[in-house]
Amino acid sequence: MGMNATESPWLVVKEGAERGRCGVKLIYREIRAGRLRAARVGGRREYRLRPEWIDQWLERSSTPVEVKAGR
Repeated sequence: MGMNATESPWLVVKEGAERGRCGVKLIYREIRAGRLRAARVGGRREYRLRPEWIDQWLERSSTPVEVKAGR
């Protein structure tokens, strides 16, 4: 599975939010708080994310849910 010229391993913030199934504002907040890794490019709000960074952030920030038997 090779990459063509239009494919990139880098995601813009909107794509990162889609991957994380969350809002763009949450992505920006987590980047500013230092909880989500991002690469800054260009202007002050231009960030790029790697899919694995989103996945790692979700793993670290997830809360385990206890499921009771019979429910």
